[in-house]
Amino acid sequence: MDTSKNLNYAGKINNNSQSGKSAGQKIVIIGAVSAGTSAAAKARRFSEKDQIIIYEKYKYVSYATCGLPYYVSEKIPDVDLLLVNTAEQFELRFNVKVNVLCEVLKIDPSNKKLTIKNLETGDIFNDDYDKLIIATGTSVISFNQDLLTLENVFSLRTIDDAMGLREFMNKPASENQESRNAVIVGGGYIGLELLEAFLSKGYKVTIIEKTNQILPVFDKEIVEYIEKYLSSKGVVILKEEEIKEIQKGDNGILSKIITLSGKNIEGDIFILSIGARPEVSLARDCGVKIGDLGGIEVNDLMQTNIPDIYAAGDCCECKNFVSSKKQSFNLASIANIQGRCAGYNTAGGSSKFTDSIPTSIIKILDIAIGKTGIALKEAKKEGFAAKKIELHSLNHAGYYPGAQMMHMLLIYNEETGAILGFEAVGREGIDKRTDIVSVAIRSKMKIWELINLNLSYQPAYGSAKDPINILGMIGENIFKKEFNLIDVEELRDKLAGNEIFTLLDVRSKREYAMGHIETAINIPIDELRENIDKLDKKSNIIVYCRTSYRSYLAYRILANNGFENIRNLNGSYLSWIRKLL
Repeated sequence: MDTSKNLNYAGKINNNSQSGKSAGQKIVIIGAVSAGTSAAAKARRFSEKDQIIIYEKYKYVSYATCGLPYYVSEKIPDVDLLLVNTAEQFELRFNVKVNVLCEVLKIDPSNKKLTIKNLETGDIFNDDYDKLIIATGTSVISFNQDLLTLENVFSLRTIDDAMGLREFMNKPASENQESRNAVIVGGGYIGLELLEAFLSKGYKVTIIEKTNQILPVFDKEIVEYIEKYLSSKGVVILKEEEIKEIQKGDNGILSKIITLSGKNIEGDIFILSIGARPEVSLARDCGVKIGDLGGIEVNDLMQTNIPDIYAAGDCCECKNFVSSKKQSFNLASIANIQGRCAGYNTAGGSSKFTDSIPTSIIKILDIAIGKTGIALKEAKKEGFAAKKIELHSLNHAGYYPGAQMMHMLLIYNEETGAILGFEAVGREGIDKRTDIVSVAIRSKMKIWELINLNLSYQPAYGSAKDPINILGMIGENIFKKEFNLIDVEELRDKLAGNEIFTLLDVRSKREYAMGHIETAINIPIDELRENIDKLDKKSNIIVYCRTSYRSYLAYRILANNGFENIRNLNGSYLSWIRKLL
């Protein structure tokens, strides 16, 4: 890879980017990935007269960090494909001076001065600004920073990290080595997206996660599917575990991790993927106010508490549209919008960034997991009267080849009907439904209003009744009190407590024989009317089928025949087993 176009800017600082033209104000941006480059581009589009300067301590600008795992797995063959812009390209297109390998060490707000170190030469120099944008992103959370100095320990944040990891993974195994072991510390996005690279090269993988599930930002109801799937692929997941100590081999590389519970986990390669925190040290040191969650506090104009200093991207805190709580989002899509707003305002515009709906999707092997809004557990923690609907539905018409099952979770406020969040897991169609619900949340739609969304239908891409429409129908039935739901978790508690009730399975006899919930009796839906006298109208009845449609029909048959104490199992049998289909 030719890095000269990125490296040749360090040590050649020339802040007069206007080449003799009468200059307007001077806008300086610290950081040149998503938020920083978006800010610079928007400021330039608004004003040709302003002088715009970027300082970036890394040697690349504007690169696709989300693509790094796929370079490691070799799905992306050439690292150059991850470069959205080189420093030279960005400078030529936007007339912005890009100084890479230059680290801002200090901000002096009273004099509007910066102290900067040229990382190539070691020289220290100063610059000034009229408006400043801090876009410093995040820093890695690490059990022990010294671990990253070891040859077989990696994080994955930069192009250099990806290149080093890929090179190390491609080293041939020793002749006496029966298998190679990879240990991923942390069950978040980056570590899980690396699974494909490890498994494709024959590594056995162990994941160590501090909480009681991988992907902690998701609800357990969705995570169960992927945890079972990974276990079937041979991935060992150790939950509620932390590193107690480490052991190095004779050659100085990391050889073993010992957990708090006493497990000894040997590995040939270790990935530190514990997470990231807002990088705010530079801002804090100059008096910029830091929010309660550790990010830079900004207003709707992306301004900090210090005049003429703005912040954008993962380093700052902004309001969550659903919860109204401040948070750092760590999403490139949101960082770009924030950067655009900050750049526009520093150049003389007036634009507001009021809030965001965190919307994300992760690819783990051949499985997609999407989320928008807030999780059920988060909604309850924030005091919402939160409920869920579990739905299992094909991504397109079942009669068209290739239809794949999607397992979905819709979170809503049972008092108002407002949609709070959505999560889904499956092989196809997850992105489309996640994005639809994100727009519905932004539009402040009630759950039953999903019925009226007019979504495209063609057998290869969808169904006449899209799963999103069906979620709306279920929501309408709930709010019209046409049926009541019981969650899987409550049913498990009832069974464990030996409560007395009738558990009615209305699937076919064949389906029942292939597997059913313990204590369930089987009356197929098409035989229910002629056998209804076998059920006690005074008893508590819980009804289920495969996906809830037949059990809803059974519910209505029973209700219309005078049964009063009926509940439909939320998501039915597929939610009971929570297994990817």
